Amino acid sequence: MNIFKSIINSIKTFGKNTGTEKRRDRFTAKQIQLEDLAQELNLVLEGKTDFNFIGITANAYDSLFFVRNDQNFNVEFRALKKIQRPYLEPLEKFASKHNINFETEKLDKIPYLSLKTNTSITETVDLAKRIQKKVFGNTDSTKYKVIP
Repeated sequence: MNIFKSIINSIKTFGKNTGTEKRRDRFTAKQIQLEDLAQELNLVLEGKTDFNFIGITANAYDSLFFVRNDQNFNVEFRALKKIQRPYLEPLEKFASKHNINFETEKLDKIPYLSLKTNTSITETVDLAKRIQKKVFGNTDSTKYKVIP
C-alpha cells in the first residue's frame, strides 16, 4: 500500500506544481507520445526513476500508471478527481472483455483500479494504446505528461 500513498502524494504535488503560473517555471513535466512510452518504462526497470512506477496523462481524466512487477508491469488508474470516476466502469469492462484480472479498491477514499497484467514493456505499451484509444478517446498523436 505504500506505493499507492506515494503515487497519491506525487499526484497531489504534481497538481499543485502545475496549478499555478508561479511554479511552472520550476517544474515542467516531460511530454511524450505513446510511441515513446517504452523508453520511459525501460527507465523504471533500470531504476532510473524516483519510484517503481510512472504515469502518463494528457488531460484531467486519462491518467494511467505503470507499476513495476519484477521485470514486467501492471496498469493502474486512480480516480483522484470527480471527472475521472465515470471512467472506472469502462475500464473494468475493458479489462473483463480482454480477460484481464483486476481489483477495484479505495485508498484514502480515492477509488483505484489495478489491472493485473504482468506484461512486458512491448505488451504494456500496446495495452496503453488500446486503453487510451477505446476508453479515453485519445489518438496516437496525443501528447502525454509523464508523472511523477
